[in-house]
Amino acid sequence: MSRALLIIDMQKFVEDRINKGVHFYPSNAIGNMTAVLSQFRKEQVLVAHVVHQTPDEGSVLHQDSPFFPLLSDFEPTPDERVFIKRTSSAFASTDLKQYLDEKGISELVVIGAVAGFCVNSTVRQGSDLGLKMSVVKDAVLSFDLPDAQREEKNIHDVTMKLLAAGFAKMVLADDLKC
Repeated sequence: MSRALLIIDMQKFVEDRINKGVHFYPSNAIGNMTAVLSQFRKEQVLVAHVVHQTPDEGSVLHQDSPFFPLLSDFEPTPDERVFIKRTSSAFASTDLKQYLDEKGISELVVIGAVAGFCVNSTVRQGSDLGLKMSVVKDAVLSFDLPDAQREEKNIHDVTMKLLAAGFAKMVLADDLKC
């Protein structure tokens, strides 16, 4: 079984939300993501990135927005492919599955943002497509919802439990082996 790391939506909008005081969970998620990425690169395991792009000018995820690019710690190396998605799931609007099939990948380890949205959609669809999915639950970021009152941990916990119930294996960054 060949394995790859998939990093979802680690774009500058994440940093912008945090800088604006939007509550997030877990507090060590970004540090865990960079550690996982470093481990996969060191072991020379395939790494793929997904970025979310919207067509709406003025959106934080429009290609011309300063918040669209990947965060500097997540910039791809020349051998890492970047998929631009326009849907919540990384599979619905890209050729990610075809790429993984061509590379002989049957298992994806997933990190990134945001748990209740794009991570959730991508993991569920990946599982439905027959991939073995693993989520590094302390390397997946959840944000509080607008007008919510500190729900980021609950969103994270519920999303991780739902994914573990039938779509993915949950692992912790410290326990992950490439």
